[in-house]
Amino acid sequence: MKYNILILISLLFVFKAEAQKNTNKDEASFHLDANIPSQKNNMLYLGYYWKGTTYARDSVQLSSEGKAKISIPEGLTAGQYFIFIKPDFRIDLLLDKGEDDIHLYINEEDFTKSTVTGSNSTKLLWAYLDNIQKRDIERSKLEKQLEDTSIAAQKRKDLDTEILKLDENTQAYIRKTIEDNKDNWFGIFLKGTEAVTLPYKQPKDGKEFQENREYGKLHFFDNIDLTDPRLWSTNYMDSHIDTYLQHWVDQVPDSVASAASRLVAKTKGNEFCFKEMLSKLTNESLKSLRMGDENIWARLAEDYIFDRDIAWIDSAQNSELRRQYELIKNNRIGMKAHNLTLQSLDGDTINTNDIDAEYLLLYFYSPSCGHCQTATPELHDKLYAKYKDKGLKVVTINLSHDKQEWEKFVKSKNIGDWINCADPEYKSQYWIYYDTSGIPAVFVLNKNKTIIAKKVSEQNLEKLFDYYINNNGIN
Repeated sequence: MKYNILILISLLFVFKAEAQKNTNKDEASFHLDANIPSQKNNMLYLGYYWKGTTYARDSVQLSSEGKAKISIPEGLTAGQYFIFIKPDFRIDLLLDKGEDDIHLYINEEDFTKSTVTGSNSTKLLWAYLDNIQKRDIERSKLEKQLEDTSIAAQKRKDLDTEILKLDENTQAYIRKTIEDNKDNWFGIFLKGTEAVTLPYKQPKDGKEFQENREYGKLHFFDNIDLTDPRLWSTNYMDSHIDTYLQHWVDQVPDSVASAASRLVAKTKGNEFCFKEMLSKLTNESLKSLRMGDENIWARLAEDYIFDRDIAWIDSAQNSELRRQYELIKNNRIGMKAHNLTLQSLDGDTINTNDIDAEYLLLYFYSPSCGHCQTATPELHDKLYAKYKDKGLKVVTINLSHDKQEWEKFVKSKNIGDWINCADPEYKSQYWIYYDTSGIPAVFVLNKNKTIIAKKVSEQNLEKLFDYYINNNGIN
């Protein structure tokens, strides 16, 4: 039996207290009295949704009559829960504040005979799902008839019309249900599952497609109150945020960072929601290996963390975040690269931003670095050899003090055709403007000296240059 509004992602049988620390928590204890005759002697799990995953909050074995009780003295937060017995038996519950004494009777053969008391939110949800299920069955029957290739053209047309009318009636039913319940938890939950209606249902050209996209960017969260803490305990909130940032926002690091900051700003009316949104977006971007995602956490730290009194971020966490921030604050993707005034191996003064190149690769290294010994010739003989005629120039910045060692390295690695530089007197303060905490460190600048890539492997550099050259028409 599957009777839930969205498919479960996974079921992890762990107890997670953090997710239940919600400002919407009811101080009363929670009680569940279940009667499921068809599942006698089986284990029953009371689960909840949190950050794209499902967890078990409590469990109990059903009696030989299919009855069981669950008591949680500390109570539950308002949100979406579910009863899980086995993969084909799971039922969603909606619990609001004050709905803490629940009695369930489940008739597996005829769910319409099932009852719930103590939770009007769940009662409304079940009635809605039953109605939708009946409509789905009716639609499936019509679609089955369309599979018959021998039916007459007029009959096929009539069936298509009937399906269209059924779909329109279903959408009208959903809209009315949301409107009739706009002030209760069920209505708020249901509204959040509905996508925003775009101006053009089927855009016929690029202009209409772009208008849809721009509208979606602005109105994506129109159906979700980002200051309602109950929505964080649903099976769609986390994925809704991810979908917006990954598919509706232009995938330019600064654009994603700005969108993330706007999302956090929308939650500031509720401390719990503010914490969860800021934590999610900061932590995920800190852990991300995708180039440019550091722009997200750096922007959020600037806007909401640094120089602010946030009780749930301790001084050690703040200091570590600040340390990481200092490494990348001046060299994020999309930033104008800071000019470095350097000395070439021949003693000439070189200003990196004065070098005329379609693409300029800044390569920080040390001759004594083991990885630099192997990476440098590979970069020269493969990547540089492939793209030097397409506008690529390389500036190496030697970080060591020994000029003899430097000269030997340049000669032995056959990189004399690169612009080989150093900063022996440390006048450029390169370490402030570029993250050289790990070497070799690579920064790729475009013709305008904007940073378009950093700390990327040779293999990915090749993909990067192929992409830019093909899209910019440089050949």
